[in-house]
Amino acid sequence: MQIASITMIGQFPDGIDLHVRNLKWSLNATDYHIYIITSPEALEKINIKDDRLTFITKPTPEDEFTRNPQTGFVNFWKWFPAIVKHYKISPEWFLFMEQDLWFFEKFDCVPEPQTVKTFYPREKDYHNIMLNDQVLQPHIWEGTHLISAEVVNRAIDFNIDFGYRAKSFLDRNREHYETLFGGKISISMWTGPETLAEFSLYCALEERVGWSEIEKAVHLQGAETVHRRYPQIYNGCNQELIENIQENIQREMPYLDVYMVIAIFFIAGNWKDCKHIKWESANSWVKRDLHKIARTADQWMTKEEHGRLLEVLSYLDKGTGRSGL
Repeated sequence: MQIASITMIGQFPDGIDLHVRNLKWSLNATDYHIYIITSPEALEKINIKDDRLTFITKPTPEDEFTRNPQTGFVNFWKWFPAIVKHYKISPEWFLFMEQDLWFFEKFDCVPEPQTVKTFYPREKDYHNIMLNDQVLQPHIWEGTHLISAEVVNRAIDFNIDFGYRAKSFLDRNREHYETLFGGKISISMWTGPETLAEFSLYCALEERVGWSEIEKAVHLQGAETVHRRYPQIYNGCNQELIENIQENIQREMPYLDVYMVIAIFFIAGNWKDCKHIKWESANSWVKRDLHKIARTADQWMTKEEHGRLLEVLSYLDKGTGRSGL
């Protein structure tokens, strides 16, 4: 069994070291290799060398990753098939990851070959594949999903787009699939294109994969998004700016909390002090998820990082925190 962990990282380069050590700790009992796909600028800020770690800063020898000039976003995942081919990545399993998914328990086992396994069960119906308003398959995303390389390679051969795509192959072949499945096929809560949405459709409609969930990770969301949108808070700011950003985030992305982002920046060492923060304004899930990480963080964090995690939790424990939305 060989696992290739794939993470595409556009922002928050100071979190890469934490991410790599967390993965190494979790996957320690397996035959694994970690691939970090990122920009050359991000790589300049980190210094990690490991036989089981490969950094990729060009999708192919002839191409470059490019940023959206309006948003700063890099559509890394559209290059995934080319990366697999040019860098000869050929494991038995792919572990699709985001930088802000943190394991608090170690890896246990792989599922059956035709079954996707996720270590962060999602509680909502966001972007599930639906048949006649019933879940046909949960949403596959870059969030601790372990998938057989055979399924992934067949999707590549099928010319699936792993990045953003406005019109999916379902839209191009809707009559065929709805006749095949005998009902209306849709994506729940769909508003626009998303990473791995077409691959998720492929797994549901062509592979008909099984599904396995076990909770071993938490989603400490927002560090990359906030770094991209509000770089001025990356190394510290005052409470007034925090409240302004939180107000903006709650309007645009209510599933994020700027206090979680500040906690992550502080743990990583970007912020040198966070005593002045009004931690009682954080949503309740911030304390809940950081406590989950704290169960085992001393096994993979540095002494300084672990100390900063405990410091944040001491502030959060003193306040009640707002109820989750």
